[in-house]
Amino acid sequence: MTVGLLPSSFFCRHRNLLTGLLLCLAAWIIYLPATQYGYVYYDDVRVLKNHPELYAQAGLIADLKAIFVTGFPREEPLLVRDVTWVLDARLFGFDNPLGYHLGNVLLHGVVVAMLFAFLLGSTRRYAFSLGTTLAFLLLAIHVEAVAWIMGRKDVLSALFMLLALCAQTQRLTATQRPAQVAWYFAALFFFSLGLLSKISVLTFPLVLFLHAVLLPYLRGARSPAAPLERGWVLAREIMLLVPGLVISGLIYVWYQRTLAQMGIFDRGYTAHGLAHLWNLARINPLVFWVYLKQIFLPANLAVLPPWPLLQPAYPLWQVMVALLTLLIAGGTGLWLWCRQKGLFFYFAAFFILMVPYLNLIYIGIWVADRYVYFSSFCVLAVAVSLAETSWQRWQRAGRLGLLLAAAIFATGNLLQTIFYLPAWRNGETLWQYHLAQPVHSVTAYDNLGAYYYADFGAAVARNDQPHMAASLQKMGVVVAAGLTEFWPDHRQSPPVGTHFLFFLRSLMEEVNSQPEAALASLLIADQLHPRFDSTNLNLSRLYHKLAGSASSHEQKDSYRRAARDRFATYLELVYRDRQPPLAEQAELAALEAECAAVSK
Repeated sequence: MTVGLLPSSFFCRHRNLLTGLLLCLAAWIIYLPATQYGYVYYDDVRVLKNHPELYAQAGLIADLKAIFVTGFPREEPLLVRDVTWVLDARLFGFDNPLGYHLGNVLLHGVVVAMLFAFLLGSTRRYAFSLGTTLAFLLLAIHVEAVAWIMGRKDVLSALFMLLALCAQTQRLTATQRPAQVAWYFAALFFFSLGLLSKISVLTFPLVLFLHAVLLPYLRGARSPAAPLERGWVLAREIMLLVPGLVISGLIYVWYQRTLAQMGIFDRGYTAHGLAHLWNLARINPLVFWVYLKQIFLPANLAVLPPWPLLQPAYPLWQVMVALLTLLIAGGTGLWLWCRQKGLFFYFAAFFILMVPYLNLIYIGIWVADRYVYFSSFCVLAVAVSLAETSWQRWQRAGRLGLLLAAAIFATGNLLQTIFYLPAWRNGETLWQYHLAQPVHSVTAYDNLGAYYYADFGAAVARNDQPHMAASLQKMGVVVAAGLTEFWPDHRQSPPVGTHFLFFLRSLMEEVNSQPEAALASLLIADQLHPRFDSTNLNLSRLYHKLAGSASSHEQKDSYRRAARDRFATYLELVYRDRQPPLAEQAELAALEAECAAVSK
C-alpha cells in the first residue's frame, strides 16, 4: 500500500514544482515547430542578420565589446537581448536561424512556468494560478513574439519582470532584514536586466510598487474593500520605488538620445500639444478593445492590424466610443480600488505596462500582438478571478455558461495558434498569409517583394540560374500586383505608401539592364519618400553607372555630380553628426575626384 501511494504522495509534496514543469513543457511542445523556421524579412534581417560586426566577430570578447562599447549608435541598443543573440550565434552559427528561434521557444516555456510561480507565490491560490497560466499558455497573440526572431526582447523582458516580481514576493514575506535587503536588490537587478532587454520595461517600477502595497489583498490577508495600510509601510515602499524610477529615467534618456542619432523619430508627424493628445484620445481607447478581442476571440491575426490608424478625420461613432471607453476605464478603476483592491492590481498593472505603447512621444505602431505578450496575463487574471467567484455563486445553468465560455476561449485560441504559427515559417509564407487577409496594407507587398529579391541574391551567390529567374519573376508579379491595387488610376500621382514598390521595381529594372527605367522608378520613389537613405545610395550608384556610358561630356559631368551629391546625402542620413567609416569617406572622395577630373 505504501508503494502504491508513493506517486500520489510525491505529487502532493511537489505539486507546485511539477505543475510549473508541465506548463513549461506544454509551451515548448506548442511552439516546437518554430525552431525550424527562418527569417521573415521584417526587421530580423535589418536589425540582426545585417550586423555581423555585432554578433559574428572572431571572438566572443570582440562581440561583447561591440555591443557594449563600439557599436553605437544603433537602432535597437538592447544590451541584454543582444548578448543572448551573440550566444545563439556562437552555438549555432550567425546565419543559422535555428539558435534564435530555439532561444525564443525555450525562454517562452520558462516565462509560462515563472508566471505560475509568481501568481501562486502572490495569491497562494492554486486553482486561480493554474487557470490564469493555462489561459496565458493558450493565447494565440503570443505567436508573434515567440515565432518571430525579433520577439526575443518581448519574451526576455517578460522573464526578467516575472523574476523581479518573484524576488519582491520573497522580500515581502521574509522575516530577516538581511534576506529582505538581498531580495530587494535582486528585484532591482532583474528589473534592470529587463529594461536592457526592452525599453518598454521603464514603467515596471510602478507595477512593483503596486504589488508591494497590495500584496496583502492579493493573498486575502486583508479584506478587498479595506483601506490601504498607511504609515511606515507605505513610506518605505515609496522610498524603495525611487531607485527603480531613477534607473528608468537614466536608461530612457540614453536610449532616446541613441535613437535620435539614428533618426528614428523622423516620421513626418507634426501634431503637438493638444492636437497630439486629441489624436491619442481618439485612437488609444479603441486599441484596447482590439487587444481584448484578440485575447478572448482571436481572428485574422497580423503583424500590422489595419485598424485603428491615424486618420485626417474620424467618424462620430468612433470618437464617442473612444471617449466612453475612457470613462468606463476610469470608473472601473475607481470601483476596483474601493471594493476589490486585489483585482485593482491586475487592472492597473495592465495599463501601466501598456503606457510605453501609447505613442505618447511620437507616432509609431498603434497595435501589435507582441505589445501585450506580458501584460495579457493581467487581463486573464481578472477574467479568471471573476469566473472563479461566479462559479461559487451561480447554479448549474450559470456554471454551464462559464464552461462553454472557457471552451470557446481555449478552442478559438488553440485553433488560431495552429493556423497562424506556420505562417511564420519564412518571409514568403508570412507575407502571403497577410495578403490573403480581408484587409491588408502595402507593407505586405513591400516585404514579400523584398523577400524575393533577397532570395534572388542568394541564388546569384550559388549561381543558380533557374532559381534566379524564378525569384525575379515572383518579385515582378508582387510589385506589379501591389502597384495595381494601391495605384489603380495612373492618371493620378501614386500614393506615398507605394514608394518602396517603386524602389523594388528599380532594382528589377537594373538587374534586367534597364538603367534609364531604373532611374525613373528611383526618382519616383525619392519624390514620394524624400531623404530615404537606401534610395539615395542606389541613386548614387546608378548615376555613377550611367556616367560611365554617357555619350556627351555635359551628361557625364551631370551624372557624376548627381552621384556625388546623392552619396553625400546618403552619408548625412545614415551617420548624421557622426564620422562615416573610412571606406565610405574614401568612396565619397573618389566621387569628388571624378567630378573634378570631368570638369577639367
